[in-house]
Amino acid sequence: MNAVIKTETVVEQADYICRRVVDALLRENVRDCISQAHVLEGNELPFAQQLPPRLADGQWLLVVHLGQLYIPVEQSDFMQPWRLRSLPLVQMQNGQLHYHHEIDSILACFELDLSEADKKEFSCFVGECHVATSHGVRCEQERERLFQRSQTYVESEGNDWAKRLLHYERLASFLDHPFYPTARAKLGFSSADLTIYAPEFGATFKLRWLAVPQILYQGTFTALPAWWPSFNDVGLPASLADSHYLLPVHPFMWEHHLQGLLVEASLFKQVELAPKPFLKVAATLSVRTVSVQQAPEWHLKLPLSIRTLGAKNIRTIKPSTVKDGHTVQSMLAAIAAVEPNITELLLLTDESRGAEVAGKNFLGFILRHYPQVVEETSLVPVAALLAETANSPSVFEELAQEFYGGSVMDFFEEYVTLTLRLHLTLWIRYGIALESNQQNSVLVLSQDNDSQERPRLRLLLKDNDSGRILSDQLIKRCPELASSVASLQDRRILVTEQLPLAQMFTTITLQLNIAVLIEGLTKQAGLERKLLYMYVRNQIESLLDELHAEGEDISLAQQVLLEDESHYIKYLLRAASLENKQSTGASDVNKFYGKSAPNMLWTG
Repeated sequence: MNAVIKTETVVEQADYICRRVVDALLRENVRDCISQAHVLEGNELPFAQQLPPRLADGQWLLVVHLGQLYIPVEQSDFMQPWRLRSLPLVQMQNGQLHYHHEIDSILACFELDLSEADKKEFSCFVGECHVATSHGVRCEQERERLFQRSQTYVESEGNDWAKRLLHYERLASFLDHPFYPTARAKLGFSSADLTIYAPEFGATFKLRWLAVPQILYQGTFTALPAWWPSFNDVGLPASLADSHYLLPVHPFMWEHHLQGLLVEASLFKQVELAPKPFLKVAATLSVRTVSVQQAPEWHLKLPLSIRTLGAKNIRTIKPSTVKDGHTVQSMLAAIAAVEPNITELLLLTDESRGAEVAGKNFLGFILRHYPQVVEETSLVPVAALLAETANSPSVFEELAQEFYGGSVMDFFEEYVTLTLRLHLTLWIRYGIALESNQQNSVLVLSQDNDSQERPRLRLLLKDNDSGRILSDQLIKRCPELASSVASLQDRRILVTEQLPLAQMFTTITLQLNIAVLIEGLTKQAGLERKLLYMYVRNQIESLLDELHAEGEDISLAQQVLLEDESHYIKYLLRAASLENKQSTGASDVNKFYGKSAPNMLWTG
């Protein structure tokens, strides 16, 4: 019986991944499957009589150059004009019909007439789909097990803010990325590795340690926290402290890849591998970032040789990231100190401590410290808001019950207003657009208090090392930040025009952090979709009017956000898995854009 259930679960998960992938192929116009397609009604199909009515009835895309491929579709106004209506896809070749129910044969259609090198990208992605299926099955089993024994976080964790944060990050980990179709795959992890190191399983483990010669070690700090190990703690002679520093290593890296990477970099004979593991940590939503169990206000971000959100997205740490994250956080803190639109709304982690070794992206760390003021609050990543709980359709509704007297609409309006005010001010006034995605944006919720010393809702931002800054605008507004701008090591952060800021705001703040929430609340809480989008439009108009009245140029924002019929969109699948940089021309696989998403705010 268990084997039958397992087989059914695998089939369901494979079907789920297949549908997500086809929607992504349509969304990103892969192989021009939208732009060169012919739209047909079901009764126009040459094989209409051979199909069951449920499949034949409706619209189809005929993509001739993909071997007479017929895709059953329906119109959409969220992120893409067409989405998959049903499986299978149908191909007519030499008068024969071929029905494509599975991802392998569907992607084979999309490989047609490609070069061998380009076909290899698709073939690798087929493997990614299979990993997503197997990981999805394992994680769904764990979610069901967790919910069978789970209580609400208030009952299970009391007032421990750090445990509640891990609880919500664990719930978020069960929820797939809204747009990258195989986000469930942690490429490089086996199913066994998931149970040991992944947040879905509430994983805890001890770190491994390297002793690195001081001459190879570049740190951004003068002192480490008291819980940092001594050389004796990790089984090394105390005398090494005179010439070496201790470097934390994720145990997955230690077991599977570290020695080979050290040998390849000619570093193996220069470092000392500590014999004892030390420091118990817990996996967070980020996977490569871990929470220190004995001091949970500290998180460690470590290189990890797995790939998530695409085969090209390896989760190591570039040396530039160690310093750039702190530099951007420091600039944001300086702005928040003087900008009334932000001062009361924004909290930041301290990311001033980190290190890199010999310029290698597989050796290093970032030590993140949460501010003390969060200790009497609830921290919830935006990524968790639509996650199901053991007792509620979504985390968002659970939080509305606790902090907003059960009013989902009140919570939604306050969240949207806060998010838009923060990010529009940074963009329009200071020339900064942050890649503050669902994982890096954290809600800080406080109970109402009579003194009103703090807002009920604030945002905490972390990991801001890959945003976009229009340097001329920022320096003109804040000349004291010129040296910080000049010190940024990843020069891709700096741009010379407004458009990259508009693209990042649209694809991160508006689409990921707001529009996705609207789509989810419409289904989960029964709210009126049109009303929610109208609220967002009205808030953008109001905030832009405020900024314009204060002398800011809002023309591009007005055009791109409200007046254009289509919005910019990230082509994540193409850039991170299916195409190389020579094809996309993108310097960053996470910033390859098209302009094909229907504008949910457009009233034209």
